[in-house]
Amino acid sequence: MANDSVEQIKDRLDIVDIIGQTVQLRKAGRSFKGLCPFHQEKTPSFIVFPESQTFHCFGCHAGGDLFNYVMQQDRIDFSEALTTLARQAGVELEERTAREDAPPPDQYDHLYDLNQRAASFFSHVLWRTSHGEEGRKLLEERGVDQQTAETFQLGFAPDRWDALLTRFRKNDVPVEHAMEAGLVTENDSGRTYDRFRNRLMFPISDADGRIIGFGARALGDAMPKYLNSPQSPIFDKSSSLYALDLARDAIREKRDVVVVEGYMDAIAAHQHGYRNVVASMGTALTEQQVRLIRRGVDRIILALDSDVAGQMATIRGLDVMRDTLSEDQRAVVDGPNIVRFEKQMKTDIRIVKLPEGTDPDDLIRSDRENWERLTANPIPFLDFYVDAVIGDPPPTDPREKSEIVNQLGPVLREISDNVVREHYVGQAARKLGLSERVILTSGASPRRQRQLQPAQVTRPTPATPEEHLVGLLIRYPEFLGNTLDRVVESDIHDPRSREALTAIRHQAPDTIPGIIEGLPEQVREHVERLIESIGERPQTYPGQLRREAEQVLTRLRKQRHDQQIRQLMSDLNHAESEKDRDTVVEHLALIDQMKTRYPEFYPEKSPYFRDSRDTGLPSG
Repeated sequence: MANDSVEQIKDRLDIVDIIGQTVQLRKAGRSFKGLCPFHQEKTPSFIVFPESQTFHCFGCHAGGDLFNYVMQQDRIDFSEALTTLARQAGVELEERTAREDAPPPDQYDHLYDLNQRAASFFSHVLWRTSHGEEGRKLLEERGVDQQTAETFQLGFAPDRWDALLTRFRKNDVPVEHAMEAGLVTENDSGRTYDRFRNRLMFPISDADGRIIGFGARALGDAMPKYLNSPQSPIFDKSSSLYALDLARDAIREKRDVVVVEGYMDAIAAHQHGYRNVVASMGTALTEQQVRLIRRGVDRIILALDSDVAGQMATIRGLDVMRDTLSEDQRAVVDGPNIVRFEKQMKTDIRIVKLPEGTDPDDLIRSDRENWERLTANPIPFLDFYVDAVIGDPPPTDPREKSEIVNQLGPVLREISDNVVREHYVGQAARKLGLSERVILTSGASPRRQRQLQPAQVTRPTPATPEEHLVGLLIRYPEFLGNTLDRVVESDIHDPRSREALTAIRHQAPDTIPGIIEGLPEQVREHVERLIESIGERPQTYPGQLRREAEQVLTRLRKQRHDQQIRQLMSDLNHAESEKDRDTVVEHLALIDQMKTRYPEFYPEKSPYFRDSRDTGLPSG
């Protein structure tokens, strides 16, 4: 049965390990935190919860369990995700289990069509209207000629809230379809408007040239600088490479591919004749991106930015390539840059080390000769990897050394050539001041550990109405701001929840993960547990979330009201037995005040049935 297989897979696989293959995670209290792989961001808003084995992004609201993650990351259906994870977990599937009905091939044609219509609209605005003047100036400043811009279908979104929406309405395009494509969004009050405004638009295509989403660059100092289409049935940023459709023939001809970081890097390369270049769109290379380019390629060259973030992305890309390219076989390193995967292929992984302070776009436009020299003579990946992981100067703190050795050990042990392995192990040992034996024996494989000892998962306990409400308000702040404004101090009894809500009130949603991280440890852990207990609802819309939050707030107030009434009635009964008339009158007045304060809890009595709350007490 499929359900049995799912549970077996969840027992054997740890979501932290699965997501950690493509996202650089760091411990943050009871959870793990990293940059979201589904949208571009500079401040981490992507949280993984080990206890519930779920994840959630505060920025784009992607979330779910490990199956949801793989489905969203790979843009595949459940049956394909089941097959992929079963292979990793070593779970055998019955043939019928993995063969679910696939969606018809034209199921999402309306989304491709809408994206193409939007691209044509943005292109028209850029080249044929005064609204596009600032966009044309920006392209001129960056040295992008009109022919290249038209090849990449660049456009401009005007500085209006409903320019594209109005165009769609005139053409009878359902708003729901535009929202599904990520071109239109909705605010707290349910008003729809254009997602992209006053931005230079970069259509993103799949390998077949169909537009699946957009990247959008802000003008001036507007933030965020880059905004991407949200996750949709046809777009997943972590599974896409910019310019792959335009680079495919050159990659096939040259049998190598150069991976850069940004849209402008790829555009500059193509304009100057380097057509085997694709862009990872500002993220570290992911497993799915590697899969898009690995077939028929002898060499993968990473030419990411020269800053610290670029170097970390390069290191992460190397880790991902090692894992992905050896998907079904053990990786064997034959030399300083040749990685052999038995029964599969040889892949030469190399690095372009750019001059400090430059990116490919800068270098190509200012010094083509240097770019050609660097890409013709890239650094073998092991040289770069060892140097980059150890750092210069090497650390002296034993704990830092331990972390480095745990990262290097598994890589160096994979080298099959004894001479090459001894060379790099010795190099690492000398730099770190450790023995070669320590280097070779450190860093056990997480995958192996997981197979030997399946993770024991503790599920969070169901939330009370107060915990449910606080979890919702913190997890979905951009949709529930109005509800948060209605919450008063007396609604929340737990002081940790009060402190958290006070901290996030009137703050921008994308700053909330950082605010939470800055809370006292006890408060932060409490909040993380509440967020985790909410669970994921991938298909929930803002309106549904608002209704849910309002219903929980009402239920919470009703619960508090009933508790107060019960206490008042208990005190009243005691006062009557003691013949304490003053207290009786006082409590009856308090009960009347409660009825006035919460009329919604006192519906009009039926003339036919006795109200179950009728105490039989006199009203005065």
